[in-house]
Amino acid sequence: MSSLNKAILALVCAASLLLLGGCKELDAIKAITIADIDVSAVKDGDYDSFQDFKLVTARVLVSVREGKILEIRLAEHGHGPNHGADAILDRVKAEQSLMVDAVTGSTSSSKVVLKAIETALGKGL
Repeated sequence: MSSLNKAILALVCAASLLLLGGCKELDAIKAITIADIDVSAVKDGDYDSFQDFKLVTARVLVSVREGKILEIRLAEHGHGPNHGADAILDRVKAEQSLMVDAVTGSTSSSKVVLKAIETALGKGL
């Protein structure tokens, strides 16, 4: 086998391993469930959370006052190109609920961001 063929075979094997790993990570993201947290029960404060699902990461900062979400900041967001999942922040704030629709075309990112918000709010219960 020539060195070129060996190199191609090694590249194909490496790409296959990456794809298999990526499939597991996508499955983990698909399996995310979001709890319906009663925001009015969350104590006043500023809460943060970081979620790492390898393909998508999110760090959020959530400010709650008098039982209402005043601000949600996406401090860090690792994802694929051209994702607009940050629009989920306005939806959560407007509805004062995590039970909002994912951003079209950014379902995985939306779910990870929502999970980060859920975890942050959970710190105030």
